[in-house]
Amino acid sequence: MVRRQRTTGGRPILAVLMSLVAAAISGTIFVVALFREFPLVEVAASLLTGLQVFFLSSAIADLMEKKRESNRARSSAVVLATIFLIAFYSFTRYLR
Repeated sequence: MVRRQRTTGGRPILAVLMSLVAAAISGTIFVVALFREFPLVEVAASLLTGLQVFFLSSAIADLMEKKRESNRARSSAVVLATIFLIAFYSFTRYLR
């Protein structure tokens, strides 16, 4: 009987890419909020950018340790924090 192994090697790479994109989005929103002088958005974006960079380093560590599965809670937190920041920036910018 031949056993087939599941290949989930792409999941840590996907988590790294997702965290990298989220950190870039958070950093971009921070810079835009800085130029447009939205102080609350600047504070939220700087805190979330730091959090996103922490999640990125954690995802890179998972990739270096060759873990098969990425942390789903961390991936969910990355997506939710990015969506929150985009919504907060949009709310502040367009309803001002």
